[in-house]
Amino acid sequence: MSKSKSSATGSTKNKKSQQDQVLDRLFDFFSKPKGEKPSSDSDVEVSFYRSTLNALPINFFGNEYNGINIIMLLEAQHHSATKVPIYSTFKQASELLEKHKKQLPEKSDDFDPDKPLKGIKLENIVVKYLENYAKDGEKISKAQFEKLTKGMSFKEMKDKGFEARRGLRGYRVFPIETIKHLLPESYINGQPYFAKQETLASRVMNEDEQDSVFVRKAELIIDAMGVPVMEKDEDRAYYSVKEDHIVIPPRDKFKSDKARFAVILHELSHSTGHPSRLDRKLSNPFGSQAYAKEELIAETATLFMCLDQGLETFNSHAAYLESWTQQFADQKKALLSVCKQAKEAQNYITEKVQCHTLKLEQETQRIDLTDQSQFFLQCYIAEEAEFDEQFTQLVGKHITGLREIENGLELVTDENLRYKLDSTASQPLSHKVNELIQADKKNVEMERLKTEQEKKRRLTI
Repeated sequence: MSKSKSSATGSTKNKKSQQDQVLDRLFDFFSKPKGEKPSSDSDVEVSFYRSTLNALPINFFGNEYNGINIIMLLEAQHHSATKVPIYSTFKQASELLEKHKKQLPEKSDDFDPDKPLKGIKLENIVVKYLENYAKDGEKISKAQFEKLTKGMSFKEMKDKGFEARRGLRGYRVFPIETIKHLLPESYINGQPYFAKQETLASRVMNEDEQDSVFVRKAELIIDAMGVPVMEKDEDRAYYSVKEDHIVIPPRDKFKSDKARFAVILHELSHSTGHPSRLDRKLSNPFGSQAYAKEELIAETATLFMCLDQGLETFNSHAAYLESWTQQFADQKKALLSVCKQAKEAQNYITEKVQCHTLKLEQETQRIDLTDQSQFFLQCYIAEEAEFDEQFTQLVGKHITGLREIENGLELVTDENLRYKLDSTASQPLSHKVNELIQADKKNVEMERLKTEQEKKRRLTI
């Protein structure tokens, strides 16, 4: 009996130790944000994390990790320069390779098909939150436990044989790109992250193009949420829960459009806490722990949001992130709640973006021009850009759709980015697009008639 008790005690200590390690890593992440420090308090363009593919880490099956594990894996990505954030356990990868063993390289001095994962380092830890409930040693469900113990004190529960164990359990994973050369094509093709990374690797964008992509996607997120953004001549940006709108300084107070939208996205994360949305307590005294926690939730949610939308991660309030975190030095467990609520906020925004994107797609007229007509359209845009700055943003872009908006047009590119033109520019462009569409239709019809004539000619021979 004593041996069993000792073993159980040891197990509890190990679990506690593991949880403490996780909490220490979370605290380290928040208190020491990666990237450059701002040159001044007003400099909002502070780099956070960068990776070849800006995306949320996913597991072997393509499912997103929870908030805690996203933070844990972002830390690992930063140190190991992981390009494709897909992670696998040793068992998952081993079973996949065993299933496709015939496709593995032959045995050599450097490789053994019977031990394809030899040498793989399992340096990344992810965790599961476990809850176990029991009555007199017999396992019961959480619902049963809560029903049977309602109104009981901890001592009463213990005396009546009720037991609840909660905690974190860790397991090791590794980035599966490490063994990409061994993976079957079916697995690679089934994971969009690989294709996205290859596209990024083959494409070079200058800083202006990167900023433009950030702004276009940020505009989409803001439109999807529907929270009004008001400009006021003030030296601060904030979300008003009472008015349910965001207030920001005038455009000329920001270094760039990217800096402006970075701040708006942070405030947009705060707006998810409105009573009509996720209902977090937002009216907290400045400097209080509750205020600090909300700042961490918003900043982390914004980081998650940018990764989810494929945006460069993230330029915002890393300047004061450390000071907010210090309030949790003795209460690191609160950071678990920060991660959980940040993921909930990101999920809320993601759902809004998905619904909004679907609506836009339904309202968008698809443009399927031939390569020749697309070339003619680009020539037209380049010519117009010399006289009208609105066209400059479209130079070099592959136009795939257009949508009528109030006082103008919204054009869609093959990267699913949207650009707006006012009526003075949109009318001639719309006319040009329709002209090219009709020309393509005419060419198709001519080719059809030509083919039919050729068939008739052969029949008469």
